Amino acid sequence: MTDKVLLVCSSTPANVGRAIERFPNDAVFQHYDLDLLCTAGHLPELEKWTQVRQRLVFPKRHEYAAAIRLWSQVVRERYAVVAVLWCMEPGNRLAKAFALLCLGRRVLVFNENADCAFLSLPFLWSFSKARIQSGAFHNRLWVRAMVSPLKHG
Repeated sequence: MTDKVLLVCSSTPANVGRAIERFPNDAVFQHYDLDLLCTAGHLPELEKWTQVRQRLVFPKRHEYAAAIRLWSQVVRERYAVVAVLWCMEPGNRLAKAFALLCLGRRVLVFNENADCAFLSLPFLWSFSKARIQSGAFHNRLWVRAMVSPLKHG
């Protein structure tokens, strides 16, 4: 039996391709059907990939009814893994948040180097700490005030 994997394309198609090549050595990824969730702008480039079962497209902003239909379709699919790219690129915040709402059994997170891990509290802690120490949040005053002890700890 094949498991279903949803890859939320919240980065460039090149990063999405690198992420697919770096799927972890996990039982789910031995035999799986891959679905992509992407923007309409990335669809032409992603349509060239033949290993994809289904391509879903994010609705345009403020199309709330379409977003709810998409979400319910994704939830009905019951994905074993929902993979998402949390790269340092600006934008795509809604796509990254949407991945967390897809109710997959597990969430696989990729960074900008195509390193990945399944989402857990220890992973989220180390991921956030690394982002803070790298200076990714320096332009936000409230974040600096709350996390300055982490930089020196």
